[in-house]
Amino acid sequence: MGNNSRAVGVVHVIGSLDRGGAETATLDLCRAIPPRQAAQTFLTLAGREGVLAEEFRATGAEVRGCPLRPLPSFPWRLWRALRSARPRVVVSHVSLSSAGVLAVARSAGVPIRVARMWSEADERSDRWPLRARRAVLRRVLRWAATDVVGVTAAALAFAGPRPGDGRYRPLYNAVDVDRATGGDRHAARRHLGIAGTGPVLVHLGRAHPVKNRPYLLDVHRALRRGRPDAVLLFAGPGGTADLTAADPHLAADPSVLLAGEVPAIAPVLAAADVLVLPSRREGLPGVVLEALAAGVPVVATDLPCLVEVAALVDGLRLLPLAAGPERWADAVAEAAAVPAARRADIAAALRDSPFRLDRAAAQWTALWAR
Repeated sequence: MGNNSRAVGVVHVIGSLDRGGAETATLDLCRAIPPRQAAQTFLTLAGREGVLAEEFRATGAEVRGCPLRPLPSFPWRLWRALRSARPRVVVSHVSLSSAGVLAVARSAGVPIRVARMWSEADERSDRWPLRARRAVLRRVLRWAATDVVGVTAAALAFAGPRPGDGRYRPLYNAVDVDRATGGDRHAARRHLGIAGTGPVLVHLGRAHPVKNRPYLLDVHRALRRGRPDAVLLFAGPGGTADLTAADPHLAADPSVLLAGEVPAIAPVLAAADVLVLPSRREGLPGVVLEALAAGVPVVATDLPCLVEVAALVDGLRLLPLAAGPERWADAVAEAAAVPAARRADIAAALRDSPFRLDRAAAQWTALWAR
């Protein structure tokens, strides 16, 4: 649990440390909170540590495995790990399943037990057995957790807070401005193979049905009817099967670039005129905050979490998916054309918002040291 006896011991329980919004936001916090304040340990459940594990270790955190399988012995193995570590805090990052994790933490005598809610919903169906399961988990969570914090109020609502229960509250994600900014526009475009001077649409995110990436192909086609020089760039892990299924000839289209997973986002944002995010569900997409920090306007789905964010930042335009690709293309064209002064205003507004990393780090350390 670290060498500094004065540091608060914090154990995080998380699926894995693969590249994703939740993992990246958590890594930013680890970098912002020095080990002398919090000795952080990450227990991964997936049977693998994840590609970001060494970056977490570089912050001074420890990474250990506590595989969920075999499931019958998991509570006992988790209990033993917590009794051995004796942390002051457990933070569980596994949605409503945090109820079980925090129940074990309570039995192990951990005084501060936090459920971190990352999304407005889960990826399961809405059939009655699963609705019943969620109801049971929410009830257990009320018993087991000392704190339930959501990345937005919309994500928090999925935990089923009762009116007036002060343990349930939003605690926003934050953005590391330095990581999102500083790329050179011309060098980034050369590196990514972007030729010409047409508008560049960027999507940053993993390949997953909830991200709704094929919708962007229709938006791009609609935009090219007025701007045939428009370029669409996809960057993120998970392959391209979702895109090639929608358009088998996509690889031959020079106006669509498939960059795959990228080691840094600053060059991609430097190359972008607009970020487009047609997701069907989110919690608080860090890529939106990162784009705004770089002065890149964003066009995204009018999800409850993003309606909440739009009231606190500048440069975020929201549309329903039902508006159709033509209206999305019009919004994208308008956002891509904003002048440099407007982009500077967007970046300044993000820096003066609740999504600053130093503010989030102070809130977390105060919660842990309570």
